[in-house]
Amino acid sequence: MKFILDKFYEKTRGFYPFFKYCPHIYQEHYLKRRAYDTLGYEYNWKNPKTLNEKIRWLVFNEKLDLKTKLTDKIGVKSYVAQKLGKHHSAELYGIYNNLDEIDFSILPNSFALKANCGWRMNIFINNKRYIEERYEKVKGITNKWLKINYNEFSLEPQYKKINKKLLIEHLRKNNDGSNNYGRKDLQIFCFNGNPLFCECQRFNYNQLFAQFYDTDWQLQDFTHSNELIKEPLFEKPKQYEKILDFARILSKEFAFVRVDFTYDNEDIHVVEMTFTPASGMIPFQDKEIDLKLGKLLKI
Repeated sequence: MKFILDKFYEKTRGFYPFFKYCPHIYQEHYLKRRAYDTLGYEYNWKNPKTLNEKIRWLVFNEKLDLKTKLTDKIGVKSYVAQKLGKHHSAELYGIYNNLDEIDFSILPNSFALKANCGWRMNIFINNKRYIEERYEKVKGITNKWLKINYNEFSLEPQYKKINKKLLIEHLRKNNDGSNNYGRKDLQIFCFNGNPLFCECQRFNYNQLFAQFYDTDWQLQDFTHSNELIKEPLFEKPKQYEKILDFARILSKEFAFVRVDFTYDNEDIHVVEMTFTPASGMIPFQDKEIDLKLGKLLKI
């Protein structure tokens, strides 16, 4: 079976639409191959040391029920409301089984249309006439969202039991009044219930620039996916200490989680909680950085 998996892996570069049919005992073998392609090394399951190895180890060794609830973009709202207050997540306008159930006439002119069961499942609507003019296209996109199970090829089991729905929520405005099309402002990496790093991202001509800052807002000497830029690109938010406190509260029950925030003046919203960033294959510049960060996470 490993020989067959390897041959298929070489042909498809690791995309396994049939992987759900493979025996569970081969998941680790597949992930080792995929990690080698992405990170340049195979996972060490018996003695995980890098941050990516430990994130993946936790996937198979922690209870999933609460992780599943918080990976669900609807379920996480109730958790945030319980821990921080309901005004710290975007207002929910409705939950639906499919696009045909939505009465757009009663919705505001701008909103975010999302699926609750995966990543990159967002359409940010500035004017709902966009939906009217492209209804069949949007329906095709949303139907596709609801058919995808990310666990079948990324092996992130927290997605497996999510009850798939569409949701519509408030679309936050920027300080200048323009729409913020879902940009995540701060991504807080929490290790053993403590926020240690903040990742900030900026897209420029379809290229991603990412910088990491510590809890004192000191720029760190590592990044991923792009060249290391040694000059700060981002200003420290006025609410940074409060955001760190919120991340500390939300991450208390987990060895590792990344809590994503967006903010505007005094309003702080939790966007999502992510347990396996980049499917546990964050492409740091080299393995030494991965090892350095891994030492900070106790499992």
